[in-house]
Amino acid sequence: MRIFHKPLYFAIVSLGILLVSCEPDWDFTTDFEPQVVVEGSIESGGYARVYLSTSKALNSVFDSLSVSQLPISTASVKVSDGEITEYLTARMDKNRLPYFVYTGNTLQGTPGKTYTLTIYYKGKELTAQTTIPSPIPLDSIRVSANAGCDTLFCVTGYFTDPLNEKNYYKLFTRSYEKDNAFYNAFMGTFSDEVLNPPVGKIEIYRPFRHTQLNKYTPFFTTNETVGIQFTQVSAETFRYWNKYENEVTNSGNPFFPTISNLPGNIQGGIGIWAGYGTSRYTIRIKEGCYKM
Repeated sequence: MRIFHKPLYFAIVSLGILLVSCEPDWDFTTDFEPQVVVEGSIESGGYARVYLSTSKALNSVFDSLSVSQLPISTASVKVSDGEITEYLTARMDKNRLPYFVYTGNTLQGTPGKTYTLTIYYKGKELTAQTTIPSPIPLDSIRVSANAGCDTLFCVTGYFTDPLNEKNYYKLFTRSYEKDNAFYNAFMGTFSDEVLNPPVGKIEIYRPFRHTQLNKYTPFFTTNETVGIQFTQVSAETFRYWNKYENEVTNSGNPFFPTISNLPGNIQGGIGIWAGYGTSRYTIRIKEGCYKM
């Protein structure tokens, strides 16, 4: 199963947007230099996926034509674990904007291994490294009716947070009746600082759509089939997602929720190359407790 970050695309497009200056005569076009924006990931048990686009200046025109020109489809992209090197295959991806992705099918993600991403584009080299943390399994999942409503349900996960470690987590969810892949779960980025060890308790919410703020509910409905990807991530991936979620929550702009750079790990460009230690579950929404 693959993680799908459609809302994140709009954020990474704006990663390269310059902050508005206090000077009224700032010339964005002259002073702005486009950068390569990277959105890459490799999961435990999965393969590398890398989306590349070009950043744009704040005063650029954003329409269907300009957005279609953002993807980079002519780069050379490779991933290595120090022993095996795989060149990723470029192909169309109709399930997400910007409809183009570089994917692997040989080098499979293994917890504890470090993966180096190298991108060659227009004479430039971009690099990044990420290590896949060990997956942390959920011990159980509880589904309960939301207070005051018998058609909406809360989902709560329980797991054992490793002692004497600093751990960071990221949740992705999916409604199989509505979604074609996994999306960023609302309030799904946290560290073990907010937990009461050794038992971790987390609320599992519906994928967040910042383009549907007026219609969004974090809860699930009766008989809905829900997929859950509970992942352990590195500190840098946590910082990236945490900043993104804060920007989305506080932004009034549904299309470009952030105009500041998100913290990343790409040398020679901007964005993130992230390793996910992933545990996956599928449940049917009805009251009860499910042992994993």
